[in-house]
Amino acid sequence: MTAYGARNRATDERFPAAGAQTRVEQTHDASPLADARSLQADLAQGLHDVAEEAKPPQGDSTPAAAAPGGSLTRRLVKVALGLSLVGSLGWAPLRAMLTTTSVEALVNARVETIRSPIEGVVDSVPDGARDWRASGAAPRLRVVDPLADHARLDDLRRQRRALEAEALMLERESAVTKAALETLDAQIEKFREGRLRLLDARLATQKAEIAAAAARASEAAAAKRRVEQLSKSGTATAAESDRRLYEWLAASSTEAAEQERLDETRVERDAIVQGVFVGDSYNDSPSSEQRAAELKLKAGDLDARAAADRSQVKLLDDQIAEEEARFHARSEALVELPSSGRVWEMLTAPGERVGKGQDLMRVLDCSRPLVSANVDETVYNRLEVGGRATFRPSRRGAETYNGVIVNLTGEAAASGNFAIPPAAMRKSPFYVTVALDGMNEGGCSVGRTGTVTFSSKDEARSAVAAGEGRLASLRAAPF
Repeated sequence: MTAYGARNRATDERFPAAGAQTRVEQTHDASPLADARSLQADLAQGLHDVAEEAKPPQGDSTPAAAAPGGSLTRRLVKVALGLSLVGSLGWAPLRAMLTTTSVEALVNARVETIRSPIEGVVDSVPDGARDWRASGAAPRLRVVDPLADHARLDDLRRQRRALEAEALMLERESAVTKAALETLDAQIEKFREGRLRLLDARLATQKAEIAAAAARASEAAAAKRRVEQLSKSGTATAAESDRRLYEWLAASSTEAAEQERLDETRVERDAIVQGVFVGDSYNDSPSSEQRAAELKLKAGDLDARAAADRSQVKLLDDQIAEEEARFHARSEALVELPSSGRVWEMLTAPGERVGKGQDLMRVLDCSRPLVSANVDETVYNRLEVGGRATFRPSRRGAETYNGVIVNLTGEAAASGNFAIPPAAMRKSPFYVTVALDGMNEGGCSVGRTGTVTFSSKDEARSAVAAGEGRLASLRAAPF
């Protein structure tokens, strides 16, 4: 027997509880993954030995009080420490055995191929040495085509300029016509006012002439009566009587004619007041008013044509805006990139001419990172799409991320747009894809390894609960 063995045996004889604890530790160190039941059996055996040794001999009549008072307390403390140590060391393998974990797992991301939407020259590309996140500005990938066809846009712009010039010319002609019309209106008003004054003066003259004709007619009538009386007395001749008769008839006719001329003048004046010119030298209106009517028609026509041109200009503005947007889409393209990602592979450079649909770059979509894991067949058959999982990175102090199972491929080939093909993990042929929540806050961590723990089903949960209850009963049991 070696010195180390003799020393251990001596220690066991002197301190049985410590020896049991040492055996448990050695057993655990020798086999870290030993079954929990074996550890519990060792613990029970050690505690039984301690209890047997603690009993007083049958033939010993010495009372228990004669033993040292602190010996029993120390033994109980050692038993409690051994029980807690065995419980902590045994619970870890038991929990690891009951928990469903992955064999191998690594952070992954989908690769998006960015293609050129137009033919042109690459103007700017993102910096491939950095990640970008949703909180900051995404990099710019711009393609410009200096040879884009803009003939249609130029033609529309020429048509608009022509219509704009024509509308401006028509508006100016309308303004000149309206100015001439205002001059004619002023002239017509002056003519009307002068004509009214002339007719008023003529009416006054005709009234005076009527009064004079009435006086002459009265004089002729009086002379005719005197002659008729003288003719009866025989002092007046027949010739004198006829002459006075003719004078009276002429005076009466003259008075009637003057009255008719007065009525004619009044009719003409009343017509002018109503805006109608009545006379022998013109029709219903003078030449100035006829010219004013023509200018009014011309001004209305010019305004209508100018309004039509303005309407055409508005329609052309809409067409030009559409054509400008179409030309801008053909001549310049700002390629949209994921809100959070990293340049995975750059396939072009600034100044290079590319064709429509040509691959420009490949980027990692880090807006929602994924974890690719492979598991054992038994674990794989218990998993379902939509189940919850937890990913813990391998680095010390790393945060644990929650996720959900989004794909189960088994031995089939997984999707080909992953940055790291799941087939690169060789430890197990059964592959699982888990989408994580919140990991994109740390940027792209593609390639980082870790462990995925899957939420167990009801049977696994009940087994874990039973194991916890069993250990709790062992800790509370009196020895």
